Amino acid sequence: MKRKFLPVLLIIFVLSPVYSALAASFEENSPPDLMKDYNVLREKIRQNPRDVPALNSMGILYARSGRIEDAIKLWQYALELDRSYVHLYNNLGSALKQLGRRSDARLIFQTGLAISNSYWIHYNLGLLEKEEGNIVAASKCFKKALQLNPGFQSAATRLSELGYNPTYPPINRVQRPMSVGSYKPPVSIDEIDLKPMYPGGDWPEKNTSYKSVYGKSGRNNFARTFNPLSQASCTQIIADLKAPAKDRYIALTFDDGPHSTYTPEILEILRKNQARATFFVIGTRAEAYPDLIAQMARQGHAVGNHTWNHKSLAKSSTAEAIDSLKRTSELISGLTGKPCMIVRPPFGHTSQRVKKLIHEQGWHEVMWDSDSRDWENKNPDRILYRVMKTIAPGSIVLFHDIHPGAAGMLQTLINACKSNGYRFITIPELIEIAAGTS
Repeated sequence: MKRKFLPVLLIIFVLSPVYSALAASFEENSPPDLMKDYNVLREKIRQNPRDVPALNSMGILYARSGRIEDAIKLWQYALELDRSYVHLYNNLGSALKQLGRRSDARLIFQTGLAISNSYWIHYNLGLLEKEEGNIVAASKCFKKALQLNPGFQSAATRLSELGYNPTYPPINRVQRPMSVGSYKPPVSIDEIDLKPMYPGGDWPEKNTSYKSVYGKSGRNNFARTFNPLSQASCTQIIADLKAPAKDRYIALTFDDGPHSTYTPEILEILRKNQARATFFVIGTRAEAYPDLIAQMARQGHAVGNHTWNHKSLAKSSTAEAIDSLKRTSELISGLTGKPCMIVRPPFGHTSQRVKKLIHEQGWHEVMWDSDSRDWENKNPDRILYRVMKTIAPGSIVLFHDIHPGAAGMLQTLINACKSNGYRFITIPELIEIAAGTS
């Protein structure tokens, strides 16, 4: 192995000022927990300097913070270790193009294609040719990308912009939603019977303060009255729903990921149970962990759009919102090879304007009706309790795969539902049911 890049690793990962510089220059609107990922990735690379996916992810964090040269050095080092890792050619070529080194970028993309006939590399080379004014060359690249992946919406869009009618349909007609709409808006707190959420305690009268009922310690007293649900209790709760067989399905959804640790844990639980779910991913995180997005698609899960940086669509201008959603949609399409047609607004913030801008793009707005609130309390028993008291046939259940709690209770929930004949479906499947096409 060539060792010329090892001093670079020492400079980047050992010297503490680098961390401060990255933190100071990190993209303002990036999810804060990405800095936690920086620490995780740094430790992974300390333990194994040959961890190519970790090196690729770290390079993305550096590029996003403006440290393009450091990112390039990382990706070059990673390519010395594994020349078959396709994401490196895309990232390195795009970074060189950003620095104006277009000839070098073209060489990297062409080298990548010699290693792997990747539709994603064809697409990025097409973008470079388009920017250079090489319309014929660009169109050939986009056509090749579509030939390799007929569902690659971004390539079809770029080809249309060049005045060509795509030979290969950008969307599988079987998967195209029959209509657009919003699904399962958040249920108001007034519409949920929360009395079971206070086991062992009296239900507070209206307008009675929390502390007046539970004392000054509030939550501590509540904690002492909480009784976790057993597997048998969960199974009985689902049985008591008395749903006909055709309505026995649940849609599990996970927001804000992917996460380097928790997402793989959840994916493994789902795989072992042959259960499908939907992951609404943030663009900045999907870019950093492309392998996890591809794994979701391989395992039959749906990948949805949760914006580029988790900024409220309701508080963004229409142009900002559309840019954030389109950027994320194109990334997801490129990583999964499938069009991304489902959107979940961050925080559940929506409005008529937000619905309109989502629907005008031909996308579906997707909410939920069973909220685990796993971001608020990460105890798996409490998360399970919350879900079991709000779940119903056809529910869309909200989790987050950037917190540890969901993985700890997921097996119990799956067991309870499966023992009662329930199946776990993706949001696109739920949309087909709602449209009467499944």
